[in-house]
Amino acid sequence: MTQKKDCIKNEKIMYLKEILRIFDEFEIGKKYIFAYNSRIRDYEYELHKLNQKMIYMYIFNNKIEITKKDEGKFEVIINLNDYNTIAERRRLMKFLKTDSGRYFHELVYYYHGNWYLVLNDMSSVIRKDNRILKLVIIKKKEKYYLTLPELLRKELPEIEYGYPLKKGILYIHEINNKKVKDLITYNEKKKRNIPEIILLKMKNRKIEYMIFKMLLKKGIFEYFKKEIFTFSTALLFRIPKDEWKDHEWEFTNIVSNKIERMRGGRFPNFLISAVQDYDYDTTNQILIKFITPHRETFLCGVDYNNNMWCMQLPGYMLRYRIKSVYKVMYDLDEDIKLFEF
Repeated sequence: MTQKKDCIKNEKIMYLKEILRIFDEFEIGKKYIFAYNSRIRDYEYELHKLNQKMIYMYIFNNKIEITKKDEGKFEVIINLNDYNTIAERRRLMKFLKTDSGRYFHELVYYYHGNWYLVLNDMSSVIRKDNRILKLVIIKKKEKYYLTLPELLRKELPEIEYGYPLKKGILYIHEINNKKVKDLITYNEKKKRNIPEIILLKMKNRKIEYMIFKMLLKKGIFEYFKKEIFTFSTALLFRIPKDEWKDHEWEFTNIVSNKIERMRGGRFPNFLISAVQDYDYDTTNQILIKFITPHRETFLCGVDYNNNMWCMQLPGYMLRYRIKSVYKVMYDLDEDIKLFEF
């Protein structure tokens, strides 16, 4: 347990961007702490500066290595596998929050067993066999280039530095040895096409309408009850014009599930899910396969008590039909009927 009398309390150690900004102000050999937690009988945040170039940061006793490579460059190494509880994950997500100047964003977040990396509107799953997150962060310098033929001096575009950790000051330049500029550029090219889930939703719109209508009739689903906003509060939810392109392929269903009619451990968010396939067996009234914008896939069924069960499927089954799901999972041959849940 850390003794408070040996330490210096500093709330700025809660955020990576603040640690990097005042890196040289921390004293070697001193311990910096914040947020005592009686459950673990220790401080949630603890910082040790080993020398002029190295800081060890501890969040719930999980170590983060911060190295100063030179005056304008830092390297941060985080093992995401160390963060196993909800409290630990929340503190880490808060620690890595970025400041775009207008909003605060989470650089990583945890959802249904997966860590996700977020850059602008790009959200990608971090592979489970490679959860050592290595960030190279640089300070923004005044750099310019000349335009021809006028020879006007213009400031280097922000994308050349990377993704803003603190806009105008610190930028994430590389993630796991890949330049952030290349990741964002690749994602923007990819987004020019219609997302797969939107194509699927347009293709299955009539089937999805009939399935949702049946689930509403059985009392498993209900119409989503949206709050009525006043004019003043509605202004807070406006999307700025320069962000319209980030929301052009989004959708929201008008139905949501009744939790008391659900069975099982994990369910999709039905407000943003699409029906991919459906089938029948002798135990359930209907089997339905849903996918989400996060490329998660769920198999659900409606039993004869008008309750719905759901189970999350492995990621490689994203495009499988229901019959193929059972054939692979239970090694069925063509003469055996669907597994009866």
